[in-house]
Amino acid sequence: MSHRSPGAAGFTLVELVVAIVLAAIVAGFMVLFLDGPVQAYFAQTRRADLADSATRIAAAVAGDVRTALPNSLRLTAAGSRKALELLATEGVARYYGQGDKDGALGEELTVGIGHPVTTFGTLELFSSAALPSAPYLSVGNLGNPVQPTYDAYIRGNGVMTTTAVTLGSNPSASPPPPFVGGENLVTLGAPMTFQAAGAPAIQPSVHNAYLVSGPVSYVCDSRAGTFTRYSGYAVTSGQSLRPGGASALIAHDVSQCTFSIVAAPPGYAYGELAILTVTLSSAGEALQVFLEAPTEYSQ
Repeated sequence: MSHRSPGAAGFTLVELVVAIVLAAIVAGFMVLFLDGPVQAYFAQTRRADLADSATRIAAAVAGDVRTALPNSLRLTAAGSRKALELLATEGVARYYGQGDKDGALGEELTVGIGHPVTTFGTLELFSSAALPSAPYLSVGNLGNPVQPTYDAYIRGNGVMTTTAVTLGSNPSASPPPPFVGGENLVTLGAPMTFQAAGAPAIQPSVHNAYLVSGPVSYVCDSRAGTFTRYSGYAVTSGQSLRPGGASALIAHDVSQCTFSIVAAPPGYAYGELAILTVTLSSAGEALQVFLEAPTEYSQ
């Protein structure tokens, strides 16, 4: 049997084992007490991320739907993908209709077959008058399925131009009555006949003309877990779930979504209402976004 001499240094094997056991017990208690706050921190981070995604979805969709061309909202779905599409506008102004200007300076817009126009005037500047030109101009869009004949997505039906339009003020410094200085003059890239003759409820009293920048799609893919905005692609009669153009990821962690469109009852201040329900989930945390986005413009 060996004994440690009074001047010897170090630990015996028993002391080392005891120290390790005590350290393990202390570490276990530390993990036990710290695990709750750490998990709570990560849970709070996940919730904050989901809330941020919900905010981005609501802001993006509501902003585009608000200024969409009247009757241009449409839906499609296949498999895990669902899409909401609209025609985005860059401005709106009331135009001078037949007889409003006595035919002076070509500033009247006569709607109907046999009346091609290249210029017309508006009562005020377009709300996006800083733009010197815009891709399209639309008058009298009734949409589909309300009236497929007058749907802006279909080419050649006299609802939307296929060439750029140019904006400019009236060149006359002292226009004859009833002209007023500074009114907007619209010049089409090619002669256009707005063929609305016989269309039901075509807007003779509203007389709104819309500058259209192009289509915008929001595509929800629950399998990929993404909510994406697409823009900068061509206008087509059929709606696509993969429209192309420029894409921007709005949100991830999307587990489910539903889209619907409701037409406004008579007398309401909006034309259509886009209703979205999007469920976001991550590691046991879930958040549901319910959004009702009304269009600002109506025919």
